[in-house]
Amino acid sequence: MKKIGLALLGSLCLLVLAAFSPQGTEISVIVNKENPVSTLSAGEAKLYWLRKIKKRWPELNKNIKPVDRKSKCMEQDVFYSKVLNMTSTDVESYFSQKQYESAEKPQDKFPNDDAIIGFVSEEQGAIGFVNSSSLNAESKNKVKVVLTIQ
Repeated sequence: MKKIGLALLGSLCLLVLAAFSPQGTEISVIVNKENPVSTLSAGEAKLYWLRKIKKRWPELNKNIKPVDRKSKCMEQDVFYSKVLNMTSTDVESYFSQKQYESAEKPQDKFPNDDAIIGFVSEEQGAIGFVNSSSLNAESKNKVKVVLTIQ
């Protein structure tokens, strides 16, 4: 009986850890509601966020403005690993190199999801990522989800 209780407790702990780990965090990649892009694959989101395809959004003719978090968090870990396939060091090095090579501005950084949603809702060229749970009915009227990652 003791072994069953320990096994159940162990299973419960694993479920709780999975729910609060980066693998259990759902991330939404968002753009301004005026952006004509309706969906992106993870590969396309990477190319746009890193501005590897173009510097401007097609049809919108606005500069692409990648949006990031100021400090390390689960959302950033998920986005970097599952969309960019990069570490935080890789991302910082990438933008430093771009700034050095072509005076390209690095990504805009914000302290939380609300600030990112606010910026993306006001800046037509922005592309960012937030925890999907941060998107309520009001914010969904201001931004467009183009990719969801789990």
